[in-house]
Amino acid sequence: MAEYKSAKEKKSNTLGCLKVLLLIFNFLFWCSGAAVLWLGIWILQTKTKYVALLNSATYPACAWILIVAGVIICIIGFVGCCGAIRENKTCLIVYFVFLLIIFLLEIIAGILAYVYQDQLRGELKGGLNSTMIMQYMAKGSEGITGATDTLQQDFRCCGVLNWRDWKANSPYFKTGLAKNMTAPNSCCISPSDGCAVRDHPSNIYHVGCLDAIESYIRTYLFIIGAVGISMACLMILGLFCTLCFYHLVDEYYNEIEKEGFR
Repeated sequence: MAEYKSAKEKKSNTLGCLKVLLLIFNFLFWCSGAAVLWLGIWILQTKTKYVALLNSATYPACAWILIVAGVIICIIGFVGCCGAIRENKTCLIVYFVFLLIIFLLEIIAGILAYVYQDQLRGELKGGLNSTMIMQYMAKGSEGITGATDTLQQDFRCCGVLNWRDWKANSPYFKTGLAKNMTAPNSCCISPSDGCAVRDHPSNIYHVGCLDAIESYIRTYLFIIGAVGISMACLMILGLFCTLCFYHLVDEYYNEIEKEGFR
């Protein structure tokens, strides 16, 4: 009888330690969820200035996955705390299932981010040529025109590869609608109406926008990938702790039920 009580106390102590560990994990989990949510929103907001120029859906998809995962984490963190405090097996099962879903979402976000890096330059070059160059100042393309001007001023660049892209490929400049200008006014170092008539380096930017925006997006993709993989590793710890805690709770209360029938 004494040995049984000693084993029961030991199991109860282990259960208590795991409960504290799970609560600490849930607090960190909730904080990380808030951080992931903020990161997804931040990436989506900073990208919106150039959204009309980026044809690929992969980049925003990564950000949306982070936002969805962040919301789920914030909600499910509360469920995990309830399950741990009340030692409720149903809550723990729900918590485990959602942890698994989040784990898969984070892995997908990380993989998408790293896969997209490999095809980024080709997609950007094709996308910028078809939108930025071909549709600049076209009827109904006000969003593209505005995004192009913002991009060129923000990154101090002109055209896709260089300033010659405008005169060589843009319908607006090839047909003479630009009134002798060699590039948009946003290519000028000091923008003003008609400032891009002269193509001298002292007047307009000669560096193309492709390298600048590629570097800019790669930075965000690296952050998304790193956060996704890091969160996935954290999820593995959470899944393991939840399984152990559930197993101990199940054993502990089964023994109490058996003892009640004696």
